[in-house]
Amino acid sequence: MAIEDFDDILPHVGSFGPFQKRILLLSLPVNYFLAVVYMAQIYQTLTPEHWCAVPELNNLELSERRNLSIPMETRDGELVYSRCRMFDVNFTQMDVTEQPNSSWPTKPCSTADGWDYDLSGGMYHTIVSESNWVCDDDWRPNFAQAMFFVGAIVGSLLFGLLADWYGRLPVLIMSNVLACGAGVATGFAKGFVDYVVCRFLVGMAYDLHYMMMYIILMEYVGPEKRTIVGNVPLAIFLTLGASSLPWIAYALADWRLFSIISSAPIAIIVVAWWLVPESARWLVLKGKSDQTLKTLQQCARINKKTVDPLIYEEFQAATLRTYQLEKDNPINWMDLFRSPKMRQRFLIITLTWMVITVVYDGYVRSLAILPYSVFITNSIAGALELPADLVPVVTLDRLGSAMLMTLLAMASRFFITIAMNTGIQYTVELIPTQLRGQGTGVVHITGHGATFFAPFILYLSTYYNTLPYIVLGALSIFGGIVCLLLPETANQNLPESVADAEHFGKGQSFFNMPCLSKRRERQQRLNDVDNVKKTLPALDVVGVETINSTRRYVKDLSQPPCQLGKSKQETGSLPRRQQTDGWQNDSFASSDPSLQKNQTTRF
Repeated sequence: MAIEDFDDILPHVGSFGPFQKRILLLSLPVNYFLAVVYMAQIYQTLTPEHWCAVPELNNLELSERRNLSIPMETRDGELVYSRCRMFDVNFTQMDVTEQPNSSWPTKPCSTADGWDYDLSGGMYHTIVSESNWVCDDDWRPNFAQAMFFVGAIVGSLLFGLLADWYGRLPVLIMSNVLACGAGVATGFAKGFVDYVVCRFLVGMAYDLHYMMMYIILMEYVGPEKRTIVGNVPLAIFLTLGASSLPWIAYALADWRLFSIISSAPIAIIVVAWWLVPESARWLVLKGKSDQTLKTLQQCARINKKTVDPLIYEEFQAATLRTYQLEKDNPINWMDLFRSPKMRQRFLIITLTWMVITVVYDGYVRSLAILPYSVFITNSIAGALELPADLVPVVTLDRLGSAMLMTLLAMASRFFITIAMNTGIQYTVELIPTQLRGQGTGVVHITGHGATFFAPFILYLSTYYNTLPYIVLGALSIFGGIVCLLLPETANQNLPESVADAEHFGKGQSFFNMPCLSKRRERQQRLNDVDNVKKTLPALDVVGVETINSTRRYVKDLSQPPCQLGKSKQETGSLPRRQQTDGWQNDSFASSDPSLQKNQTTRF
């Protein structure tokens, strides 16, 4: 097989051996820390149930103070104690046994006196209760979270440039060190500005601290293992992180200690500098063929593979051609807008990704506003990450009112997680190889920009508790409808250039589903076999063997059409043109020269 790119030489040095498993092993904690970076603020900014503090009644029990000094109000159709108003009476001259009267005048809580907080049910003091970010200041936690995503935009741009200039591995180290340092510093924040700055810095590391490892891992793993390697570790360790964080916070009962303990272990990723290789594609694009060759030789040695030196020479020649081609024909993400169909699809996938990220973030954080233990609901919803993350592995190539609201919210979390993980892979598949890195970066940056508004959607719950879900549900429906305008990528050769992308999906029906098209293909090929039987000569022994081979070919639907009738090992030894044309298949071949003229490579 001709060596034309990195994927061609990978089988020779080992596509999933000890070398790749070492990278995979180190990627596991990165998946866990993704949950820490993304979800830690939920447990730093929990808002306990609260009401105005009345110093004159401090000699009474908490419940007695509340009953005497706090008026009732209607919230979401229920009569509850007011969070931000108190009776405007002289409590020093009042008989504490007197019952409050709804006709008494009221006034807003005094910022000087502060608020009383209900710390029952495992709730603890957070920066919200320490700084009294409630009532008129209840926008502050949402603003801090919005600044987290502003940091994500800045970080994607800054670290994206650094990744292009200096490589993926240094950015992997820098982003994780930043996440660790800013996360620990969060535990020492003294006020609003300190906290917002820390969240901004953590946001700068978000996404890239995980994506750099993801990209490196995917490049060194063979195509047959990429879907599993990319999704299963994420499913297991992101689920572990999302499910365990609530109970770590519950056990520590201290938001500062939680911030320090959950962030400090991220420093372990520094060892990647000595254990993880640089991105192969980046080395090739920068013309560093010697360094790429050293990495491949190390991979072959660890995987105990013997490689013909001519293979390395052919690969070096191919990488030099690629480098020169990229150098002579420079392109950037703006080329995604030069052709009409690619421009339309890129805008649609960008819009869809914006909807997915907003809805996902909204549902992740919305569980805190439900009338149940935030630790239990978040733990259960976090556990739903596992099946939701595994669904794309299986399907990508095939297919009381308060309790009701809680169940629907967690179910929504389940399905939007499926959409999130499918969207990550679909975006990579739809953008042509030439612009895959830059195009995917642009899509993710716009997603971060859109997620800026997610905390403010949740803020609508202060007006009506179910209003955020109405908005998120409407966005989900809109995103689903828009997705129907995009082509199907399952079992398709992915576009290499902008020109390929312009013609990609041509001839597909509006509702194109691989599981249904496979049935049609099976029936068509069976019909083709019947036609072959009628046209073949008299059925001597060779003829019978040929037809049996043909039937075996048709029944073999466990592989994509381009590999039918061949094992992966056999397909890997074919020239590239034969790999992409599944009808050139040895199952149709016969050693009888008299039958060769009746055989064809395409029915």
